[in-house]
Amino acid sequence: MKILILSNIRFPEPHIESVLSNVIKKEEPETIVLNGDTTQCYWDYECPRVIDVLYVIRSIAPWAQLVYIQGDMDPHALKCIMAEPRYREEIIGTTMYIADASSIKYYIIHGHQGDIDQLRKTVGAGPWDWLVIGQHKRLEVDKLARVIYAGGVTREFPPETRGYVVITDSSHYTRSITH
Repeated sequence: MKILILSNIRFPEPHIESVLSNVIKKEEPETIVLNGDTTQCYWDYECPRVIDVLYVIRSIAPWAQLVYIQGDMDPHALKCIMAEPRYREEIIGTTMYIADASSIKYYIIHGHQGDIDQLRKTVGAGPWDWLVIGQHKRLEVDKLARVIYAGGVTREFPPETRGYVVITDSSHYTRSITH
């Protein structure tokens, strides 16, 4: 099992397609989780952005399961996915995704819904479970709080916070993106 978690892509930012291509080809994940703010989608007329980013990722990784987690900048995205016949059945659209690895749960959530303690309580995470948060402009692992901050792909984030998270059968790690 290999899960790639990408947060704050902000498609169609310039050069984002090549960054996505490089990361996906390097990691070759079985599942790609788009953890919120993948694109801006506040209104119906912005649906093409959601479909375009899914098309780009699908063309780079036709083998991967795609999971789209709604963020605060793309609250309408799940409706757009459900309205698109070619993606309705194929893409998991949700507000949280749970990955199980070595008897540890990873609760992947964008994180705009509250502070860490509140989120942990809301999702029902146990003391040994991890939260993977995309909202905060941080790329780090807080072992004490058991929180992985997923950083972002967008250039709007400071260089030290640009990156992504990978979860495997036996571990997890963060990687920086230089672009």
